[in-house]
Parts: sequence; C-alpha cells; structure tokens
Amino acid sequence: MQIKNEVWILADNRPGTFSQSIGLAEELGSQYKIITLSYSFLSHLPNLILPKSLLRIKNETRNKILQNTYFPKIVISAGRRSAPIALALKSRAKKHGLEIFVIQIMNPNLRFSEFDFVILPTHDRNKISANLIETIGSLTRIDEKRILQEKLRFSEFSQISNPKIALLVGGNGKNIYYNDQDIIDLAKTASNISNNMNSTLLVLNSRRTGAHLTKILRDHLSCDFKFYDWEKLDGANPYLAILAESDFFIVTGDSVSMISECASTGKPVYIFDQNKISSPKHRLFHQDLFNKNFAKQLLKNFETLEKFSEQKLEETKRVAKIIANKIKLD
Repeated sequence: MQIKNEVWILADNRPGTFSQSIGLAEELGSQYKIITLSYSFLSHLPNLILPKSLLRIKNETRNKILQNTYFPKIVISAGRRSAPIALALKSRAKKHGLEIFVIQIMNPNLRFSEFDFVILPTHDRNKISANLIETIGSLTRIDEKRILQEKLRFSEFSQISNPKIALLVGGNGKNIYYNDQDIIDLAKTASNISNNMNSTLLVLNSRRTGAHLTKILRDHLSCDFKFYDWEKLDGANPYLAILAESDFFIVTGDSVSMISECASTGKPVYIFDQNKISSPKHRLFHQDLFNKNFAKQLLKNFETLEKFSEQKLEETKRVAKIIANKIKLD
C-alpha cells in the first residue's frame, strides 16, 4: 500500500454537506475522488459505538473502498455519519505505517483530537480544540468559472434591463417554523421594495419550502417577478445564474448555506427573519454577518435596498490556506 496525492470525499445523500466538501477540495487544488457511501443499520448508533469502523457502511460500499491499492493523502468527511468512516480509513492507513489527513466538516460527535482538522461555523462551537477551524457560516462552492458558465446557460437574465433582486426562500425544518403570515410579510415587503426600485424580483424557493408556503408566496407577490419553483425545474436550476445576475439579495434567515453563498459574491445581502423562521444559532450567524458588514437585516418598513459593502465572504479560500500551510500539498 502507498499514499497517493489525492483527496477522497466521503459523500452521502446530504447535498449541503457534499457541496462544502467539493468546494474545499477544489480550493485545495488537489485531484479528488468521490466515495459514495451507503450506510448500514449500524450508522444509526451513536458515534461513540464503533467510532472507527467500516461496518457502518454496507458491504458493497465497504468492498469498493477495500479494493483500492492505495490510500489518499487527504480524506474529507462532512456530518456525523461519515466521520467514523474517515477515522476507519485513517486507522487502516496507520496499520500500514502510513499517515493520512482527515478533515471533518461539521460536528463529528467524536473527540476533535481524533481528526487533523475540524471545521465548524462559529455559531455551532461547543468546545475549544487546537485543530478546530472556525468559519462564519458554511463553506461554499462559488467560483467565477462556475458562475460564468451558469450565467451563459441562463442568458435570459441578462436581457432584463431593470435592477434585479433575488428572493431566496427556505422553509420549515428542525427548530424552524414558518407560519402563513411570515410568508405574506415576506412577499409584501419584497414586492414593495421591488416596485419602489423599479426592479425585477427573481424568486427561487427550495426543497423545504413546500407546496403550501410556495402558493402563499406566489399569491401575495405584487410586482414584476419571475418565479422558479424548485419542484418544477427538472434539473435546470438557475440558482447560480441568479447569484451572478442579481444586484441585491433577500434571503430568509433559516438557510445558512444560501446566505453564505450570497455573501461570497460581494453584493448586498438582506436577511429576512421573524418569529420562528430562524433558530438561536442561526441568529448568532446573522449577527456575525451584521457586525462585519457582510449583510443587513431586512425590516418590514424598508422602502428600498442600498449597496453597503463590496467585500466577499471567502471562508472556503481562507480555510484551504490554513490547511495547505500545515499539509504539504504536491
């Protein structure tokens, strides 16, 4: 067995964490390989049980991993369930007298000292560790090349001469709840601002929005808008093109990933939040952005939006530099 200068990304069915892993691997500049994990029933156990075991994945997945004749230099895991798999690979490499580096994104529910790096948003911090890298929000996979490609793919946006305001909407989840009035307030506030600015509203919902909230939102918009329903896009998601073309962003407070991605463009980001739309941790994240002038809170009495900062939130690039300085990358 030998070490190959390669990054393995442990991927499961969580697109948010997968995107963070891809973004970090690309920023590190190394060749990467995606290892798709299919979990066994043992993955439901607490991580303290079988903390370094490939038994947490199904036989077919485990056999594919074991068939490799080399170990990667770096393994990136994200989320609780993939963390023990990463540590199992590190342990196996050690038995062959080899050292590989494990980068864990999000809380592994294991001792941080087991990993070479643990990447956590500041608002999720629950312990101090020498190998902890804190971030404002989540890592992103936003780069100029990808945005340009999507901009060309959805060329209809460039034909809109009015200022463009993106309205990006999340939805219900754990500790997050929208009532009907929340969506009505959002639609009315965004519509009023759009009309006052003679702009076009580019509206994109998400998987969590659901049919009920989507209908309320659409029914209460009273401005020039284009609505892109997540369930009806059929693979043609204009999200990145909207990031490229919009002049302003209105984003609901429940989506750390969308807010982080919008803030990475350097364009004005306004966060809509009221009642139970955001959890206390979300609001710590918002406050970080407000304090550093990456975003502003959207209030219902706002008549227009203003350009207040051109700085970009580039946490993926910053984290990659920290890691590259400690790991010699060929």
